[in-house]
Amino acid sequence: MAGWLARLPVRARLTAWYVALLAVILATLAFFLLLRLRADLVAEVDKGLDAQAAGVLADTDGGAARLSEDSLAGLSRGATVAQLLSSAGQVQDRAGTGVPARSLLTPAMLRQVLNGHPARAEMRPGPDRTRYRVLGLRRTPRTVLAVAAPLTEVDKSVERLRLLLLVAGPIALVLAGGGGWLLARAALRPVDRMAEQAGAIGANRLHDRVSVPDAADELARLAVTLNGMLDRIEHGVAEQRRFVADASHELRTPLAVMRAELEVALRADDPAAGASEVLDSAAEEVARMSKIVDDLLTLAHRDENRLELLLERFDLGEVAAKVATQLRPLAEKAGVQLTVDASSAPVVADHTRITQVVTNLVDNAVEYAGPGASVQVRVWDTADGPGLAVTDTGPGIAPEHLAKVFDRFYRLDAARTRARGGSGLGLAICKELVEAHGGRISVRSVPGAGCTFALTLPAEPPGEAPRRAR
Repeated sequence: MAGWLARLPVRARLTAWYVALLAVILATLAFFLLLRLRADLVAEVDKGLDAQAAGVLADTDGGAARLSEDSLAGLSRGATVAQLLSSAGQVQDRAGTGVPARSLLTPAMLRQVLNGHPARAEMRPGPDRTRYRVLGLRRTPRTVLAVAAPLTEVDKSVERLRLLLLVAGPIALVLAGGGGWLLARAALRPVDRMAEQAGAIGANRLHDRVSVPDAADELARLAVTLNGMLDRIEHGVAEQRRFVADASHELRTPLAVMRAELEVALRADDPAAGASEVLDSAAEEVARMSKIVDDLLTLAHRDENRLELLLERFDLGEVAAKVATQLRPLAEKAGVQLTVDASSAPVVADHTRITQVVTNLVDNAVEYAGPGASVQVRVWDTADGPGLAVTDTGPGIAPEHLAKVFDRFYRLDAARTRARGGSGLGLAICKELVEAHGGRISVRSVPGAGCTFALTLPAEPPGEAPRRAR
């Protein structure tokens, strides 16, 4: 049943639940009304029995063991049954229409009355099985008066109300279901409109948005959420397109250089004479393309959460010192002083990936610091985990560039980085690799006073990143 209901449209499910709930409420109300009506009508019968019993007792106050028809005249129509009973339950006298010959009171009721406590009950004493409301009162210490009134009119009234509810209830449910369907359709009309608008948005219409209802309700929040999702999708697609365009541009440049050099060499009178130079240049361009392809693959694996980390324990300080030693000739050539302040900082991470991060950060600092500047690499180890910072005293980074330095293919100085073979992927690679280890990387800069790139790694290895132990 639940599975079948779940396949219905939302407005149908809302209407079904609404009708079901209303049916339960109506059934409960009908049951209460029937009980209340019957209780009230029986209470009226009891009042009549009380009055008649008092009259009968007054008429027989002289002690006569006889009932007169006059003593029953005050009873309502049909309430014509009375008996005088002995202490043993024998009928001494009776009066009324259709009064049974046997006692109206059960032995238990008779004992209760003889003990001075009135007794009331519903019984079927006659052969026709008519239900009576019976009242028993003690007349004398050894005689009991029993009066009874049939509940035929009570049962008829209750039955009429039951039939009315059985007829009116389904009609009310049908009307309520129709009204609920119309209300649900009106309430969900904005959802249909949003679904239609969202279905029309394709790859070439990512700038379109769904309309937001005027009311500040759940549907308005849904529309705002959908528009926010579309904003993120549009931004992601734009980034992807830019990524593809930048990657194509970066790969096209070395290919164009190689093609031009090879064509010039082949047109020469003696192609073999300059073959060595051409091959050297081609090898450089191939290495550059290989580096770009490797970086693109790393980013693609990270995007797909398939970046494999070969975890091992090593000293981050030793990595920083080794990288500084390798890049010191480059720093001296650029007129930059490179120093290291590295204390021991054990870390469990991918040695190759972390070395790549440190190399990119130091190389980037040396490149942008400029002649006469200094670059310091500092390593520390705290309770929160090991960390590394690369600080330079160069020109710094302007505030408008800080938020974009970790973007893919973003360059502060496109001409200079292309001259050195940079692709604009170095800092993006650093960010992705550090975050893949569960760490954080940040940048602080004061224009004209240099900048600092800092990273921290967790004290324990990442628990969710794809990895395998070395």
